[in-house]
Amino acid sequence: MRLLPRLLLVLAWPAAAWACPPLPPEAAASLTPEAVRERVPQCHPDVLAAERALGAAAADVLTAGQRPNPTLGLGAANLGRNMGPGSLWNKAFDHQLRVDQLVERGGKPRLRVATAQAQREAARADLAEIVRQATFSTLTGYHALAAALARREELSASAALNRESLAAFDKRVKSGDAARLDATRFELDALRVQADLVQADTELRALRQQLALALGAAEQAARLQPRLAAPSVPADGRAPASPDPERLPAVAAAQARLQAAERARELARAQRTRDVGVGVQLDRYPVTPTNDSGTGNTVSLFVSVPLMVNHAYEGEIARAEADVDTAAEALRRARAEAADEAARAQAQWQGAQARRRLVLQELLPAAERVAAGAELAFSRGASGVLEVLDARRALRAAQLERINAEAELAQAAAALQASATAYDAAGAP
Repeated sequence: MRLLPRLLLVLAWPAAAWACPPLPPEAAASLTPEAVRERVPQCHPDVLAAERALGAAAADVLTAGQRPNPTLGLGAANLGRNMGPGSLWNKAFDHQLRVDQLVERGGKPRLRVATAQAQREAARADLAEIVRQATFSTLTGYHALAAALARREELSASAALNRESLAAFDKRVKSGDAARLDATRFELDALRVQADLVQADTELRALRQQLALALGAAEQAARLQPRLAAPSVPADGRAPASPDPERLPAVAAAQARLQAAERARELARAQRTRDVGVGVQLDRYPVTPTNDSGTGNTVSLFVSVPLMVNHAYEGEIARAEADVDTAAEALRRARAEAADEAARAQAQWQGAQARRRLVLQELLPAAERVAAGAELAFSRGASGVLEVLDARRALRAAQLERINAEAELAQAAAALQASATAYDAAGAP
């Protein structure tokens, strides 16, 4: 019974973390990346599953530390038809009361606890890794939705401009100053923008639902309104240095699993050290008027050991050796993947900066100059409809390219931050 409060305490701490608070409508309408980072550890489904796995691993440590329970045996021998009068304890048959206890040798309890503790540490690191990955994936959805909202705003502005131009051009057609074919070209461009708007609305609904599920706020999906904001760029354009790959959660989890596999190998080898079974038996064979051959009360001691004549746990030891090799290979792969992720994040950051700089400093200004010149020439009758429509499409494409570049830079910053998330074993739950 002493272990019950400890077990309840171990299993109770994740319950508080499982409680996902509701997302207020005003918070959904002004969602920020900081709010996403704060909410993911409390509400993301993958994080909640990892917390439950950690609670189970903590319970396994308690189980590993438990010694074998003794067994109680009751028996009766020399039963006959006439066992005489009196109580059952004094009847003329052999009463047997036995207690057996297994004594583990070779440090098996210590090795079991060490294995379970290493697995618990791996579960803790797994939780940190899943929080890191879930935060990154949710921020990816956040920036994708913010970019989709910004693109829709640009398309809406283009649609409004097309409506104004079409209305003005219709007046010119009616007065005979323009051809109906040119008005039709305006109508085709307006319809093309309307089709893009329909596609943008469909994309928005899917992205909102995906982000809402990750935040544990499916009821607020329609209200989610993130804003696209590119992160600040250092003056030298360099990304911060990534931490030592050994400190990343995935590597820490692989290290803990290798340690658990090594302890399990020691435990498998310890099976060759024979455990001892110790038993104490009380026999009572009372003397009664009908049984004068009783022996009274006697105490017997028993010791038992296994005879390793069929096997000596060769299979268990070989399996443990293979598990160690597998865990070592997993650690090597985790280190390589951590280094690769950091390198890719650095490259993505540099590329996103270069692309955004090119769009803001060259592509967008050039498209704005061309569009302004085409609009002025068209208003004065110096150019045709095709020229102004081409200029508007080029400007619209440049504006959408700016949005994509801003989203790509924000995504690169999230990837860089994810690759720089070190695991703090002392601060882990």
